[in-house]
Amino acid sequence: MAKNIVQRKLKVILLVVAGSVAYNILANAGSLEPSSGPGSTMKTLDEVEPRIPIPGSNTPVGPFYISRAGSYYLTGNRTASTTGIYITQAVGNVTIDLSGFTLTGSDSGTSPGIRIGVLSGISNVEIRNGTIRGFEHGIYENDDTGTGHRVINVRAISNTKSGIYLPGSGHLVKDCTVSDSGTQASDTVNGIYVGSGCTVTGNTVRNNGLRAVDSVYCIRADDGCTVTGNTVSFNGESAGVHVHGIYVRGSTVTGNTVYGNGKWASSIECIDAWAGSMVTGNTVSYNGIDAARSVVGISSRNSGTVTDNTVFGNGHNAGSTVYGIFASHGNTVTGNAISRNGESAGGSVRGLYVDGSTVIGNTVWYNGQNSSPTSDTFISCGIYLGGYCFVDQNNAQENEGTNMNSPGNCTFGRNHAP
Repeated sequence: MAKNIVQRKLKVILLVVAGSVAYNILANAGSLEPSSGPGSTMKTLDEVEPRIPIPGSNTPVGPFYISRAGSYYLTGNRTASTTGIYITQAVGNVTIDLSGFTLTGSDSGTSPGIRIGVLSGISNVEIRNGTIRGFEHGIYENDDTGTGHRVINVRAISNTKSGIYLPGSGHLVKDCTVSDSGTQASDTVNGIYVGSGCTVTGNTVRNNGLRAVDSVYCIRADDGCTVTGNTVSFNGESAGVHVHGIYVRGSTVTGNTVYGNGKWASSIECIDAWAGSMVTGNTVSYNGIDAARSVVGISSRNSGTVTDNTVFGNGHNAGSTVYGIFASHGNTVTGNAISRNGESAGGSVRGLYVDGSTVIGNTVWYNGQNSSPTSDTFISCGIYLGGYCFVDQNNAQENEGTNMNSPGNCTFGRNHAP
């Protein structure tokens, strides 16, 4: 009897537990109605590629006009019948990605590849990653009120006047190659030209201005610019007027290589710095070989600083006067190495020419060998002091003529110039 009672109690307990479990399952299961399907995960074309395409074309086409801000990209190589891409309004805030493709001109180089603006005051245009060739100017802005443009990793090749021409302010030109432009040009040739307060860095400028009739500016920058880490080579060969490797006013020129420019040219100034510029840590070598007239390695005028540069082998067989460094009117000239300039030149050679300046710690060696000074007035000299200088710790040896003259109005420290 007792056993049956226990069995009945166990059955009741099991039924209670089973009912409780079933209730909890039903209570937590939610509605038995099927839920709606998942929402669409598809994106619109603008969401996938928010930029605006610039179509490629293998046959010549008219300009692609940009009249509103935005990001644009080239979808393939594009051949232009006139201007390639034209930013027509003062919209600013435009990015053009060439996407590794080439924009090619087909009108004998009489129109720009990319033209910025009809109206003044365009700002913040960026152009990057591709090649522009066969135009009058690769990239061109005709107004000097443009600000804040960026040109990065662009190759401007075989244009008839200039590679990159941006006369406004606050621009950046970085990691570009400008080559083979301005061949036999009758007007001024500019590899890279920027206005004031700009940065020009890491660019290669080469083979521009071959047999140009007018002046050649490889890199030209106005007041307050930084020109650093560029390589400027083999420009201005046989140019008919004057070649400027790097030309600046009131700017910093540092860490550049200027090599082999101005061969057979009329004349050349490899680095031409005005109005309080700082020229430091540059290498200037083998420029102005067989130039018809004067050759200047570094020229600094009016309260500049010229320090720690290497100036070597310029002006070999030049037809007229050769200066390694020419510094006039209140410069500080320190720590430069100046050697073997003006060998066999047809005029007088001055390794270092200064007046009214501080001249400390320069090494001036073997300049002007076998040169032919034009008169007793224009003698060859290692260090030529025009007067009113402080001169200390310089080493001048084995230069043609005299190693260093000594005008009475200069102050001398301990120099070695036998």
